[in-house]
Amino acid sequence: MSRQVIGTEKKPFYDIPTRPVWARWIYVAVASLPYMLGFAIEKLNNNHGTGALILVTLPVIATSWYYGIRWGLLSSLIATILNGIFLLSFTQSGGDSLLILWPGGLMLLLVSIITGKLREGADEQLRTGTELRARERHLTLVNITVKDILNPKYPENRNYDLVLHLANIFVADCAYLVRWHAAKGQAILVASTTSLAQPFSEIILDANETNLIQSVLQNGSALALDDAPNSHYMINPAATKILVPPTQSALCIPLITKEYQFGVAVITFNSPRHISAQELLYADLYGNQVTLALRTVEQEARIQKRLNEAVTLSNIEHALSKTERTSPRHVLQMIVDSARELIPDTEQAVIHLFDKEQQALIPQAVSGFRETGSAGKFRMRLGEGVAGQVIADGLVVNIADVQTDPRFWRQNKPVKYRSLMVAPVQSGDDRIGTISVQSSFPVSFTPDQEELLSALGTQAAIAIENARLFETTQQGLKEVNALYKITRQLVGSLETEQLMKDVVELLQQTFGYYLAEVFVIDPKNEDLVVQHASGKIGELLKNQRLQAGAGIIGHAAETGEPFFTNEVDKVVFFVPHPLLPDTQSELAVPIKADSRVLGVLDIQQCPPGRLTERDLQLVNTVAEQLAIALQKAKLYSDLQTSLQREKDVRSQLIQSDRLALVGRLLASVSHELNNPLQAIQNALFLLKEERGISAQGQQDLQIVLSEAERMAALIERLRASYRSTRTDDFQFVQLNAVVEDVYALVATHLRHNQIAFEFHPDPELAPVSVLPDQIRQVFLNLLMNAVEAMPGGGRLNVITEQTAEDEALVSISDSGPGIDPDILPRIFDPFVTSKESGTGLGLTITYDIVNRHHGRITAENSAGGGAIFKFWLPLHGEEMR
Repeated sequence: MSRQVIGTEKKPFYDIPTRPVWARWIYVAVASLPYMLGFAIEKLNNNHGTGALILVTLPVIATSWYYGIRWGLLSSLIATILNGIFLLSFTQSGGDSLLILWPGGLMLLLVSIITGKLREGADEQLRTGTELRARERHLTLVNITVKDILNPKYPENRNYDLVLHLANIFVADCAYLVRWHAAKGQAILVASTTSLAQPFSEIILDANETNLIQSVLQNGSALALDDAPNSHYMINPAATKILVPPTQSALCIPLITKEYQFGVAVITFNSPRHISAQELLYADLYGNQVTLALRTVEQEARIQKRLNEAVTLSNIEHALSKTERTSPRHVLQMIVDSARELIPDTEQAVIHLFDKEQQALIPQAVSGFRETGSAGKFRMRLGEGVAGQVIADGLVVNIADVQTDPRFWRQNKPVKYRSLMVAPVQSGDDRIGTISVQSSFPVSFTPDQEELLSALGTQAAIAIENARLFETTQQGLKEVNALYKITRQLVGSLETEQLMKDVVELLQQTFGYYLAEVFVIDPKNEDLVVQHASGKIGELLKNQRLQAGAGIIGHAAETGEPFFTNEVDKVVFFVPHPLLPDTQSELAVPIKADSRVLGVLDIQQCPPGRLTERDLQLVNTVAEQLAIALQKAKLYSDLQTSLQREKDVRSQLIQSDRLALVGRLLASVSHELNNPLQAIQNALFLLKEERGISAQGQQDLQIVLSEAERMAALIERLRASYRSTRTDDFQFVQLNAVVEDVYALVATHLRHNQIAFEFHPDPELAPVSVLPDQIRQVFLNLLMNAVEAMPGGGRLNVITEQTAEDEALVSISDSGPGIDPDILPRIFDPFVTSKESGTGLGLTITYDIVNRHHGRITAENSAGGGAIFKFWLPLHGEEMR
């Protein structure tokens, strides 16, 4: 059952609750019980019932508030009668009591009237507030919808966002947006809130589904279907029947104005629902606002399209006026892109040029093809297909439907378009090629558009003719300039990696190659490895391997001769790459030095580009220059490596001599200081036993004695570090255990300085042959230095691990400020320190101990802050000499 509601009285947003009459009488009786009970109590207390009379106002007020003035007056009348009955029955005053009854009755009447009026006022405020909130919600949602239509975050989702707003406003289960195409008499589903909506392709509705749309548009106002299954309309489009349950109720909103017609919005409910007249009124208002917004968007799009047409035509004319400085490929691509933009419903456009050698039409510029290279691989012989007919006859062909027109050449595989229009690209009587546009809709192109496409074909012919006049000169100048740039970079560069990268990028950018790449030969297995390749694809191709002799590249490397072809599919040993599906031409030139192949310089091209003999000469010249530069860079790299090694050896020798000298000096000084220091200690012990020394003197004497003992311990450590060692002194120790022992010594010190200690041992670390005391001294020096670098507390990490070179690696890092960059290169030199009270010998001794164990130690600053000390000890090292 369908109904069209126009101008009906709107339903109130709030109704006073209604109950049966018998329920109201029961309520009045129950409400009177407190009054009668109060009157009985008053009588037992020998009162005149004046207190109970006050209670009668309570049921009167409640009745007036909940049931209105009429029932309130009835309640007050009943209360007055009850008062008279009770006074006559239970009091001795008789008729005198009734004289005072009428003021109380009048008061009850006034109370009931006032209470009822107050309730009516409250109801009216509630109704007004509810209506205002509903209108405010409607206006807010309308404003949001219009805003999203006019300024969408994602313009391609404008229709989808609209149906989401519609479903939200009317609290619906689903919403559809149907566009009405008046010229074709078609209803097109353009958006839906079902899962079909993303991604969404427009669906043409059939005749049964179109009846509802036509009815709503003809009526011009919102249509409510309270019982959709029993109506003669089909609500759910066939494409969504599997996705959504059958619709029980629906609301259809026309999106039309006097001058503009968009279509219909269909809002559906999965459960039965009564659509009120107020909702219909809001639906019409909402539809008007949405229609105006959609009309504004289309007007802006139409204006923008005209502006784009003017700008595009101007750009083409500007490009044609500068054809000698613009690539003809660029101009042709601009023309096919313009055809898609200027001709409505055009989805693909392509320019075919006639190849006299192959007697075929070859695509040279394409636009709109989703599958990369799909148009580039489609060729036609002269006279074959519509494009072949056009170039033979020189006339524009407009096919309304390729499925029924006999002029269309049907291939074995089905086509994805329905309309096709082809115009010749000709200069005078010279027919150069064709330009064609395609659409998936039948009857898409008009005679006016035939003239536009013909004009674009003429512009394409002018561009091609102008380009041919300057092509040879341009190509020559381009090659000379490119060779100059490449040669200059080859001569000035000694970095092999950067050299090859610059070559491939220059070749691609200068000549527009599909891909340029350099392969080098792996001496281990003679595989060809991509060292560098151009563009974004080149980043994915880097370090990929090709077996020796495989493909065109392997063939060039194996024979030592260049190889190129413009039809790779006909080469039996061609190896296609999945990242390069459009490759049609390939040129591989070996990079040789003294008849030895170092690698291969490979060039690949895709349609409409083709490789020529001039490309072969150019790439061959570049390969020769690259071979010379690679040789030079290799010689320079070998020389730099040798110089660095010599420098490192010299630095190690100087450091070793310096440390040996410091060691001998420290051993000698410690020996000379030991005897007098022992004498001082003995004297201090004797002096400590003397009587008569004051308490302050005893305290000062104890400080001097403690410092003397600390000096003695320091001298003993120096003597132990530099005394001669024997083979028997070496022991196999587990470095993890040494770390635990040293941590036990400094744990209290770390805790007092608020330093957290973390140890990550390698459980598989093998024992190391060392002097245990000296290695403990190394750990102690490094840990104490780290503590002193973190006066405010921090974190201290120790890591042990076994390297692949059979070495034990120990890393000690802290979270302090790091090492001063000025002293970092000299951190292990004697007397170099950043501490005010430091001697600068701790790290020197540490370096010497590690070095004498045939190990090595480094210091660096961490990127996240703090310093890192690492030292390596051989697991099977020799004893110290």
